[in-house]
Amino acid sequence: MRTEIINRLIGTPYHLGGRRAGTLDCYGTARVLQRDLFGRTMPDFAIPGEAGRSAIAAAIAAHPERQRWAEVPAPVDGALVTMARNTVGYHIGTWLEEDGGIIIHAIEDCGVVADTLPSLEAVGWRKFRFHVPA
Repeated sequence: MRTEIINRLIGTPYHLGGRRAGTLDCYGTARVLQRDLFGRTMPDFAIPGEAGRSAIAAAIAAHPERQRWAEVPAPVDGALVTMARNTVGYHIGTWLEEDGGIIIHAIEDCGVVADTLPSLEAVGWRKFRFHVPA
């Protein structure tokens, strides 16, 4: 069942604000995985209109839901992974233990994908932080 859920999401097209089947963004993908694999409900939040990366980062950081996430020093199955290319984390994925550890996330050019930490680092992602949602 778990593999079916993951495989069903892989390849879903990216759309900023995508929150249902058909299109997903990174937060929408995390919400689906948290709900379907771990029984956790994450609230939606509005993406600022015509948002740039800094506006998205600010919205994520200020959202009350973020205060419910416990940061952990290393990835654990189901952890949310925030990441950045510069200083502020504006992208999110979900860590899964499959294949030694993968991050399921959604990106503009490819939609929902599975990556490893080294593959994300190779394309410029840094500052990985791991959080267990309440």
